[in-house]
Amino acid sequence: MADGAVLDTSFLINLVDSNRPCHATACAYYRFFLENGMPMFLPTVVAAEFAVKQSITDLPLRNFIVLPFNLEDATCCAALRWDLCRQTSGGTGNRDAVKDDFKIIAHTVGQNARCLVTEDEETMGKYCDLLKQSGRVIFRLVPLLAGFDEARVNQDGQSTLRFGDAPPQTGQRPPQSA
Repeated sequence: MADGAVLDTSFLINLVDSNRPCHATACAYYRFFLENGMPMFLPTVVAAEFAVKQSITDLPLRNFIVLPFNLEDATCCAALRWDLCRQTSGGTGNRDAVKDDFKIIAHTVGQNARCLVTEDEETMGKYCDLLKQSGRVIFRLVPLLAGFDEARVNQDGQSTLRFGDAPPQTGQRPPQSA
């Protein structure tokens, strides 16, 4: 699986609004991505959704790779069959929002990204689960509401083992118990 995280609109809103419930979590993931050189992908669909209520220039754009929605993405989106997933999940979500969610999912697939970061577990999460169960996607969904956990976004799916408050030291072994 390739590097990179596709960012959903809810991630961006939480990142820039300190009053949002997942602000600290979004900041922690943002910091992790920067510190670990993990590309952050910003789909133009997400930029359009964000810009409805807030200026896109409020975002740290220099740290994002902007993804235009192109013909390959459109074909991928169609192959994911958003309409069928919507029926399978009981018609969850507004039709227009669902189409946009599938465009974002198609970007994630098209980039072969490691993960998609979102606060939206109600609709986006359900669709990603359905697609994963059917074998159509392999990326990880990173739910902001679950709090920060580097295991959700790092390559090996494991968290760093920390002892006490000491920061991890490269090349040192943990203390042996007597």
